[in-house]
Order: sequence, then C-alpha cells, then structure tokens
Amino acid sequence: MRSDHTLLLHDLLAGRTPIGDRVWDISKLIDWALENLAVDETKIIVSGNSGGGTATLFAGACDTRIAASAPSSYFNTFSGSLGTFRHCDCNYVPGILDLGEMWDVAGLTAPRYFCAIHGIKDKSFPIDQTRIAFKNLQEIYKAAGVPENCELYEGSEGHRYYKQGAWNFIHKYIQKQ
Repeated sequence: MRSDHTLLLHDLLAGRTPIGDRVWDISKLIDWALENLAVDETKIIVSGNSGGGTATLFAGACDTRIAASAPSSYFNTFSGSLGTFRHCDCNYVPGILDLGEMWDVAGLTAPRYFCAIHGIKDKSFPIDQTRIAFKNLQEIYKAAGVPENCELYEGSEGHRYYKQGAWNFIHKYIQKQ
C-alpha cells in the first residue's frame, strides 16, 4: 500500500496532483452514470467530507455538469489552513496561491449552487478562516447575480460530516428546480 506522500510524488513526476486525479475520477464517474443509469443530468450533486470535501470543491470548479456542490470540512483559506501545518498531501496544488485563494477556486462554481459545510470546532480548518473565505465567495456570487446560490452551514462540533446541513441544502436545491 502506498502512502499519500508516495502518491503525491508519483503524480508530481508525471506533472499531475492527487486532487487532479480525484477530479478526473469524479468526472469519469459522471460520464459512466450518464451513459449507464437513469440520471437527470441537470441534478448532479457532489458532496464529501475532508479529503472528499477537497475533491468536491475542485470537481465543482472544474466540471460544469455538477449542478450543486457541498464540500464538508474543507472550505477555508489556503493560507490559514493548509499553510499553517502539515495536512494530507492530497490537499496541495503547487503554485495555487499564485492564481488565487480557495474562495477563487470555489467561485468557479458560480452561478451553480454551493454550500460549504463546516464545524465550528474544526482544528484542521479553523472556522474563522472559513468565514473569511465564505465572505469573499459571497462577493463572487453577488457579482454573478446569484447570491442566494451560495450558503454556509456551521455545525456545532469539529471535523466531521454534518448530514443535516447537506440534506437541507440538497432539498432546497431540488425544490428550486
């Protein structure tokens, strides 16, 4: 079994990143689902926690077939989370801060639906940084003319998945369709 660090090094040798591989996997899963299942292509929703939140954020930014994304225990600032202590290697994209902050990546989902789900006691991704990132993301959604399509759900605990926040968002999204 290879460690996440070994996977990172192998990806970097090939000019890739682990998160790029995960986004590709999600896109290929969507391709497969659309070809083989009775999927409404206008209602593709992605959500995941921690590393799954990372994959959700980047997949939503890269694949416009994703109508709504709800990353959990990830949305934050790069400088205030990943830049403060060693996280899982799968979170890192070389040179990303030269292009923008995490809210800029999330802003690529606009005008599609986005809900950041986050625990107020998350030590890996501090809530104050999530709030800063969300405030900046709201400005992007306002500029896109759809501020109502961007939400933040704050759970009462730490680094975990808050299914109630996810389901509330999903139900609200489906009702708007």
